[in-house]
This record gives sequence, C-alpha cells and structure tokens, in this order.
Amino acid sequence: MRTSKIISGALATVMVASTLAIGGVSASAATVKKPTKVKAVNVTKGIKISWKKVKGAKKYKVYRGKKAIKTVKKAKYTDKKAKAGKTYKYCVKAIKGSAKSKASKKVKVTRLTKPVISSAKAVSNGIKLTWKKVKGAKKYQVFKKTTGKFAKVATVTGKVNYTDTKAESGTPTAYAVKAVNGKSKSVASKATAKVTYLAAVSAVKATTAKNQKTVTLSWAAVKGATGYKVTDNTGKTTDVKTTSFVVTPDAKNITVYNYSVVATKGSVKSIATPVKFGFVPEGSYKTVDGNVHAIVNLKVGESYTEGKVAADAVKAAAAGSSYEVTVVEGKDVVTLNDDLTFKAVKAGTAKIEIKFNKTVADLLNAALAGEGYDFGNKLASGVAYVDVTVA
Repeated sequence: MRTSKIISGALATVMVASTLAIGGVSASAATVKKPTKVKAVNVTKGIKISWKKVKGAKKYKVYRGKKAIKTVKKAKYTDKKAKAGKTYKYCVKAIKGSAKSKASKKVKVTRLTKPVISSAKAVSNGIKLTWKKVKGAKKYQVFKKTTGKFAKVATVTGKVNYTDTKAESGTPTAYAVKAVNGKSKSVASKATAKVTYLAAVSAVKATTAKNQKTVTLSWAAVKGATGYKVTDNTGKTTDVKTTSFVVTPDAKNITVYNYSVVATKGSVKSIATPVKFGFVPEGSYKTVDGNVHAIVNLKVGESYTEGKVAADAVKAAAAGSSYEVTVVEGKDVVTLNDDLTFKAVKAGTAKIEIKFNKTVADLLNAALAGEGYDFGNKLASGVAYVDVTVA
C-alpha cells in the first residue's frame, strides 16, 4: 500500500514535468522574460543595440533580421558589420541556462555614417557650409554654436550645403551636421573650427566739401569690425579705424571716382562695398545765361568721357526727345566720337555745343544726379557747352 502511494506520487511528478515541457519550453524558461526598451542607434563604428537588463538572464542573443549575429553578456552590442546606407531590423532574446526568452520587439534603423564637412567659410550673406554626401541619407540637420551647446538651426533636403544667413557679424561660430533617414540619425560630424562672418559695409555716402576740394566718404559701423580698408580707383588701399575717410581728388576736370570699403577684424574681411561719386573741382564749370559750361583741360591724346553719361541717358529717352551735339569751335583741336567721347588731337581751344529739349533735360538731370553732380541749377531745355583747352 505504501509502495503504491510512492509510485503514484512519482508518476504525478513526471506528468507535471511533461506538461510544462510541451512545445519545448522548460519550467526554468518560463521565468526568463523577453528584453524590453530595445534601441538601435548609429554610432561611429556601426549600429549600437541596447536594451533593459533582464532579471536572471546570464546572456543575450542578438538577431539581425532572422539571423543570430552575436551572444553577449551585457545588455548592449555594436554591430560593426552593418553596411552604410542599408536598413536593418534587430531583436534580442534573453538566455538563462539552456532556456531562451521570446524575441523582443524588433527595432528598425538605417546605417548612416557621420558626415564630413568639407568647407565652412564666410560669404557675402553669411557663413556657407559644404559637406560630403552620406549614403542612405534623405536629409541633413545643421547645428551651430557660438557659446554653450550646439543647437539645431536647419534641416536641409536635396543638397549638401547650407548658408547661415542669420550668422551674427563679428561672432565666431562653429557648425556640425547629422545625416537623417526617417527616424534614423547619424553621429554628428566633427565640429568645424569657429568661423567669423563680417557683414558688408552699408551704403557709403560721399559728401563734397563746400570748397570743392575734398570728398568725405562715410558709412555706418559694422558689428564686430575693428577696422576698415578703403581702396581707391588706382588700387591703393588705406587702413582706417573710423567710419569715414577723406578723399582729396587731384582731377582738374569733372571726374567720376570708383572706391570700395571693406570691414575687417584681424584677417577676416567682409565683401567690398563699392562707392561711385562724381567730383566737380572748383572752377571746373560755370553758368552763362542759365546754361552750364563745363571747363575741361586735356593733354594731347587724352579723352573726356563724361559725355557717355549723356549718351546713356539719350538712349533711354522717351519718344519726342531731341539731342544734338556739335563741335562749334576748334574742330581740329578735338574729335567727337559716337559715344560722345571728346579726344584731344592738338593744342588749342574748342567748344562743344549740346542742344536738348525738356525730355532730355529731365534724363540728364537724373543721370548727372546719379553720378553725384550738382551744378547748383537744374538743367532745362536749351543749350549746354563743354569748353575744352588742350595743352
């Protein structure tokens, strides 16, 4: 009787064990939970998979797709064989003894290598970044830093460059870029060295002194600039610390000058801002009976080209304009070309007569004002003269 009870108890134990083993899952495996909080992100050397540590698990098996690629003891693994531009799905199983848990939730990620910035330089309207294309990337995120941490400033699609038009003038700024494909992001590129952009000098004003001997160029200060470079029409450059520069023209005739101004900070320069101004030397013109007489002094072979201003105006004249230019005296002293350039051919004096109506007068006024000329009276219909002396 006692023997029968012992046998019955043993059979019951075997039956319970057999029931728990149905489907190949042992009693000990039922206590191994599947990993959770699985993540897969791009790192410098590949794709890093990580998950929450499972209580009781001694190791973990990592799967890429359906293939087991590694068994590890820690709750993380870096797949260094993931190929750039390829998209993968990863999952993990926890292992305790001979038992395995169910597979974790699959995570999807595209392998994106970190971008390489090829250039970062100041341009006319800010700082331009250019980087190499990353295989598999659909777009890029741009980050910048002046002080503190990097902050995202733009997302770029369809190109591998970005111009930061909001870069602060005079402020050194560093940049970094990430490649993106859906929810997958690369590691940030190596940060650039800090780049400084200087805004261009705003419109330069040219003011002729009352004695008609000097012209003062002036402009608004550029943020971050420590100085300025002023270049004249001969290419000579002068460094100045202020926001003004005095020009002393040596012209004897009405002349147009072309200068430029550049803001500087150490070796950093802004783009050049051109300034064009007309200079009317004292005694270079007079008015007779309301008509302007420009007084021009030339040497043999030299030319007086200011007539081109009038020529350009006449070309744009409305219907009904009337404009006539004639050498009335000294036809052997100067020649008149089609573009209204007067060329001195021999010593002597000459007078060129210009007849025009009001339509042309209005155009001439506008053209002359654009060149910085102020004759003290408005041209009206009538006659103007150029008095030429050739030495």
